[in-house]
Amino acid sequence: MSNGVRLPAAERLAVALLGRIERGEYAPGEWLPTERELAAEFRADRSTIRSALSSLAEKQLIVRETGRRPRVSLPSETALMDQSTRDSKVALQTLAVLSPQTPHYPASPAIQRGVLQMLINKEAPYRLIVFDNNADTRAETVRRERHALESIRNEGISGVVVWHQGSVHTLPDLRLLQEAGIPMVLVDRCDPSFACDFVGIDNAAAAREAVMHLLDLGHQRIMHLTMEDPTITVRDREQGYREAMMSRGVRPEPEWIFRMSNAVHLQPPVTTAADHFMSLAERPTAVFAMNDLIAHEFMAELQARGVRVPEDISIMGFDDMDRHSIRPSPLTTVHQPFEQMGEKAVDLLLTRLAEPTGAPAAYRHILLPTRLVVRTSCIPLPR
Repeated sequence: MSNGVRLPAAERLAVALLGRIERGEYAPGEWLPTERELAAEFRADRSTIRSALSSLAEKQLIVRETGRRPRVSLPSETALMDQSTRDSKVALQTLAVLSPQTPHYPASPAIQRGVLQMLINKEAPYRLIVFDNNADTRAETVRRERHALESIRNEGISGVVVWHQGSVHTLPDLRLLQEAGIPMVLVDRCDPSFACDFVGIDNAAAAREAVMHLLDLGHQRIMHLTMEDPTITVRDREQGYREAMMSRGVRPEPEWIFRMSNAVHLQPPVTTAADHFMSLAERPTAVFAMNDLIAHEFMAELQARGVRVPEDISIMGFDDMDRHSIRPSPLTTVHQPFEQMGEKAVDLLLTRLAEPTGAPAAYRHILLPTRLVVRTSCIPLPR
């Protein structure tokens, strides 16, 4: 400065940002960098960044809206912005996760960790609450999910990540949420009849890879343990099993596909499956289980009956639920990236929340990669 006076840091930063706006480096309507990015670029603390942004907002040069990054004002907004809007502070809003909370399976906590980590990384001004749609019966699961979706619709929640458990029974409730204009992203499963944003995996392709591994080990009599629950996830994994078998010219026998009752949610009654296996005149040499929980419980049932794993039978799981176990796991399985699923889901949700009202983009389906995790529960078939 010509008078030798050095402006405070916040004012210097505001001047620098103003210059970028005037030069068109930040165009009208364009998002500014995050506070974290500005702090790194200008080597300033967060309070300085916020003071500079507040100064620009008071001059109607940027717009600060609840739940969104600041953006450069449009001419029409500058004309309409009143003093109360200019002086308002960004308030904390709420996002929700609706998923089954159960001690038997770690997928939900992993997805929620991914959601929370992305909110932290994005510095998104949202708090997170969790609704539970887990129950011991199908009717109670549907009731809980319906009640949760009604609460989300009526309690001012900005958006939601949903692990849908209610099957076709709660699709009308999901549509009501869409009609209310509340963005949602489904994870793990999405009914083909329901148009929505979705993050998951290609279950059929992952199941094909798992069964192909067993076939490559020389197994042909491969049993598939699945559930009566007709969700798209269940159907796709069975489809992958069938496709892999048929690709090697092996037609699955009816008794090789065992559908367990889902009367006890997420605690499959594998005792009946073990009874069925033991009753077969020519027993399968390998089993592909729909998920790790079934695989572990089936393994325990067979070992209690004197059947050795893997010497007498190879067992393949799905999900890699033992990834964080402090004990080495024997189970060969398919790794699902649950944490990344949560991260991608909330990233997509934040993108939806930042879209201009009345201009929704096409729904997106994001399929994340899986990988085969080879451990010791599957071995080559003795020749």
